[in-house]
Amino acid sequence: MSRSLRNSLDSRAISNPRPANNDRRGGQQSAISNRRVSWVLLAAGCWLLAAGVMGCESFQRKFTRKDKRPKPAPTPIISFQDYSRAMTPLDRYRKHYAIFDYWNAELMAALEARTPNPKRIKLASTEALGELEAMRTLVTDEVAARFEPLLKERAAIDHELRRSSFSSTGSEIVRHQLESQTRQIHRELFWRKVEDQLKEQTP
Repeated sequence: MSRSLRNSLDSRAISNPRPANNDRRGGQQSAISNRRVSWVLLAAGCWLLAAGVMGCESFQRKFTRKDKRPKPAPTPIISFQDYSRAMTPLDRYRKHYAIFDYWNAELMAALEARTPNPKRIKLASTEALGELEAMRTLVTDEVAARFEPLLKERAAIDHELRRSSFSSTGSEIVRHQLESQTRQIHRELFWRKVEDQLKEQTP
C-alpha cells in the first residue's frame, strides 16, 4: 500500500468517525430500554398491589352501600329440658341443703346488721324454712322424725320475725337460737350423714 493511499484512508476515518457514534447510540438505546423495563416492572407491581387492596373484604365493605332497612331480629329457639328427672335422691337433698344453707346464712347476716332490714329478714326466714321442709320429704321416716323439733322451732322463729314489733333485743335472742339450730343441722343432717337414709326415687 502506498503512502498516499494510507493517508487518504486515515483522513476518511478522522472525518467520518462512525464506529464511535454507533457505540454511543448503542449505549443510549440500552439505557432507554433499561428504563422502559423498570417502568413496566413498577407499573406491574402497582397494578398487583391495587388488585390486592381492591380484593380485600374490608376494603370492599367500606365502599359498599349499606342497606338502610333494618334487618329482622333472629327468632330465638327455646328448648326446655327437665333435668330434675335425671337427679338422684342424693342430688335433690344436696341441692335443698345448699339452698337452705344459703338462706340461713343470709338470715344470720341480716340479723347481725347494724340496721336490720325487715324485708330481707322475712324473705330469708321464709326461704330457709321452706328448704328445711323440702329436705324432710326426701329422707326416711326415722330421719324425718329428727326434723320435727327443728321445724317447729324454726316455724316459731319465722312467726316471731314476721311480727311488726320485732325489736333489736328480740333479734339477738333469735340469732342465738338460730346459731344453735344451725350447728345441730350441720352436725346431724348434713348430706353425708343421711346419704344412706334417703327415700328411693319414685318412677
